[in-house]
Amino acid sequence: MAKFWYRYGLPFVILIVSGFLVRLEQIFLSGTFETTICSVTLMLGAFAFGISLNRQRRRRNESWLKKIVISFLLVYFLLMDLGVVLVPSIAEFFQMIGISGSLVNLLVVYLGYCFFD
Repeated sequence: MAKFWYRYGLPFVILIVSGFLVRLEQIFLSGTFETTICSVTLMLGAFAFGISLNRQRRRRNESWLKKIVISFLLVYFLLMDLGVVLVPSIAEFFQMIGISGSLVNLLVVYLGYCFFD
């Protein structure tokens, strides 16, 4: 039963709680502060969902460099989503290969999955 919970229940609960938190933030907050907090909550929820998909007893790779690269990418995607930082060459590359909008959120889920891989 515990294996079932960690494999299916926990990712589902993370999605539900993230959605509920974003909805509460939309109800109780207003202005630009609301969009900032909602973006951060969505990124953290997507990253936590990706982490919960990769539940292994032992990690295959103990590389700290990979975790640093993933952390920098996560921070860049968050700042890009907020419109704070936009590196033109990276933005052109993403536009060229078609990465925008919700696909960035899917990349954040993948980064969460790879973080403990």
